[in-house]
Amino acid sequence: MKRTLIELEPGEELLAVARASFRGAAATSVRATFALGSGRMRLRAFDVWHDAAIASGFPLVPPDMVVAATPQRVLFGKPTFWGGIPSRYSGAVDLGQIAQIVAVSHGLVTGVAFAFTDGGIVEIEAMRGRRLRQLVQVVDELLARK
Repeated sequence: MKRTLIELEPGEELLAVARASFRGAAATSVRATFALGSGRMRLRAFDVWHDAAIASGFPLVPPDMVVAATPQRVLFGKPTFWGGIPSRYSGAVDLGQIAQIVAVSHGLVTGVAFAFTDGGIVEIEAMRGRRLRQLVQVVDELLARK
């Protein structure tokens, strides 16, 4: 099954961009470091998270993602080979679907929770989360204006 990739609309600009992973990625990676089949262990953890995220209204995303905020929506995509910003994205959430967004630091990991207007909640995380916290601030300000 081929996914339709999303491009920026004419005139749509990126206000903030950050890298992130599924919630639990950091802990799973640490545990997997000392186990055989570490890649499989991480993908199993992602599959569990992804099924719950999709059920909560989150778009299809890769385990390691680029999150980008525009004035209209939040985009999710796969980083380029060198870790750069993608030109196309695999999923998007309109700002009207987000009731609240919150960032919390847990030591080295920054967790972000998306609370949707239909009641679903999905969390993502990042190591060294300064850019992710900036993205949350931008989205929070956009939500306050609506």
